[in-house]
Amino acid sequence: MAQLANRRPPLVSYSDRPISRGIVTPTAAFGKEAPPPWVPDPNRYMPAATRTHWSGGFTQTYVTGLNYQCSKLYFGSPDYPTNDFLIPFVGFGLTEGSLAPQETINPNADMLIDEAFFIHPNGAEYPILFAGSAAAAATAATGIVYGQVTLPAELPGWSIFGIRTVYHGTVGNTYIGGYRCQRHRGEKYWAAGDLASVRALAAENAPSTPDRDPDLFYNTVGNASNSQPLAYGPALVLAKGWDGRPVPLLLADSLIERQEIAASADVRGNMGIWRRWLDQRDPVWGSYIPLVMGVPGAHSETELAASAMLRWNMIDAIAATYNGGKPIWTFVLDQSGRNDFNATAGTWSGRKTALVGTRVKGRYGAGTWCVGITLMPTYTSSDAGRTVAGLSVAAQWNPVSGVLATVNNTIKASATYNKVIDMLPAFLSDTDPTKGPAAEMFPLGNVIGHPGNQDGVTNWDTIKLPASVPLGARVMFEYQPAIYTSRTLIGKTDNGDGTADFKVQEVFATNVQDNAALFGHAWNGDFVHPVLHGILRTVSRLPQAEKAKFYPLA
Repeated sequence: MAQLANRRPPLVSYSDRPISRGIVTPTAAFGKEAPPPWVPDPNRYMPAATRTHWSGGFTQTYVTGLNYQCSKLYFGSPDYPTNDFLIPFVGFGLTEGSLAPQETINPNADMLIDEAFFIHPNGAEYPILFAGSAAAAATAATGIVYGQVTLPAELPGWSIFGIRTVYHGTVGNTYIGGYRCQRHRGEKYWAAGDLASVRALAAENAPSTPDRDPDLFYNTVGNASNSQPLAYGPALVLAKGWDGRPVPLLLADSLIERQEIAASADVRGNMGIWRRWLDQRDPVWGSYIPLVMGVPGAHSETELAASAMLRWNMIDAIAATYNGGKPIWTFVLDQSGRNDFNATAGTWSGRKTALVGTRVKGRYGAGTWCVGITLMPTYTSSDAGRTVAGLSVAAQWNPVSGVLATVNNTIKASATYNKVIDMLPAFLSDTDPTKGPAAEMFPLGNVIGHPGNQDGVTNWDTIKLPASVPLGARVMFEYQPAIYTSRTLIGKTDNGDGTADFKVQEVFATNVQDNAALFGHAWNGDFVHPVLHGILRTVSRLPQAEKAKFYPLA
C-alpha cells in the first residue's frame, strides 16, 4: 500500500484560484506559499466529523431502570458538502493510561444497538441502517458494525450535525462508552428501563437523566465511580464528498483533548491543541479533520502492537470494502511519544520513531508521508501555576538542556519523518525558554463582588465574573491578599450587563474578598496537561503555514 504516500505537485503560489469547493486563495496570498490544488475524490469515504472518540477508559454496569440508554452527540462536518455517511460502531474499548492504547477494556456482552439516527442541522432525523436493519449487535471485544445513511440533499460544509444512538443491555452486564456529554453544545444522555421510555425522553428532548449526567461528576475524569459517565456512540463518522484536502492519520495521546474534558469544548466539539489547530478554517491552508487513532495515556511503544490492532484492521477493512482500496487518510501525523518518557534519550525517542518507521511504514509502505511533532515538557510548581518563575522543570523534561531536548533534536533530525512540526516555540513562555505559560500571562479582570456569604463555612457553587471569561476555563483568583485559589467553570448564565454567573466544579466555602484579581490558568493541577488558556495561546501562536508540511513533494 505504498500508494498512500499520495504524491502531489510541489507547493506553489496562486492568486484567487480555487483550491477547494469551499476555500479560495486570496489575492493577499499571491507570491506566498500556498497548497497545490486539491484533487477531489467525491466517492471516497473520509473522516467527516470532529469530536469522535474511541470507546474506552472503563466499563460500566447496566442497572435496573437505566439499562436502556440513548446518547445524543453533536459533531462538526468538514468544510465541504457531504451526503453519504458510513458510521462504524464497535464492541471493543481501549485502555486509557497504563498500557494504552491496548484494546482490552471490553464489555462482557455484545453492544446491542436498537436504533440510531443522523440529526440534520434543521432538526430532521434520518435512520442509520445496518445492512438495511435498524438494529445491530457489535460483538463484545472484537465486533464492528457499519451504519449507513444517505441524506436527501447534501449536508452543507461546516455544519453541526448529530448522531443519536439507542442501545441496551441486560441488568448486571457491563458496557463501554467513549463520550462525555458536552452540555453547552446541546448534547444529552438518557436512560430508562425499557425502549419505549427512553424513546419518549429523546422525542421530547428531555433533560439528561441525572444518573447519566450528574452535576457531581460533570467535567471530571476518573474511573467508573468518580468520573463523568461515558456514553456509547459512533467510533468514527465517515462521508463521501471529499474535496482532496489532506487528511491526517493522527498518532496521539492525551494532548489531543485532555485535560479539557467537556465544558471547554468549542462550538464544533474540539478540545486540545491539535484538534483545535487542525480545524482552524484558514483562508489559505484550510481546515482538516483528522483520523485520531490514540486516546489519553497512549504510548508509542504499545500502538500497533498485538493487543492494539483492531482499530487498524478496521480502517484497512473500510479501505478495502468501501473505498476500492483507497485509505481513509492521506498522511501520518505523529503527536505521540510523551508517555514513552525514559531517562535515556535514545530509548525515549526510539519508542516514538519505531512506531512510525517500523510499524506504520511496515504496514503501509516506506513511501508513506509522515510528519513528526516535537514533545512538550512536564513541570512542577511552587505557586500552583500562578507565575512562570514558580514553574520548575526536571532535567529529564528540560526542553533546552535536558533529556527532552535531546529527544526533540533527534525527532527533528530523524529520517523517519519527511517533515517535523516543532511546536515548542508556540507553547513556551516568552520570558524563560525552559518554562511553559502560567496564569500571570492571562489576566481576566476581577471577580464581581464576591461569591457565597463569606462566612467560610457555607459552600458556594456560583461566582460572578466578566462575561468575556470563556466557559470551561480553569481560573485562579486572589481570594485573600496574596493568597490564591482555583476553580473550573462548568456552566455559564450571561446577565446581559457584561457579567455572567458561572457554575463551578469545585464546591467549597472559600471566603473571597471583594473584586479579587482574576487570571486564566494555563495548566491542570498535574502540570502535565495544559488547559484552556494555555491551549488557546499555543493554537494561536502555531502558524497555520505549518500545514504546508502535510503535502508530499513531487
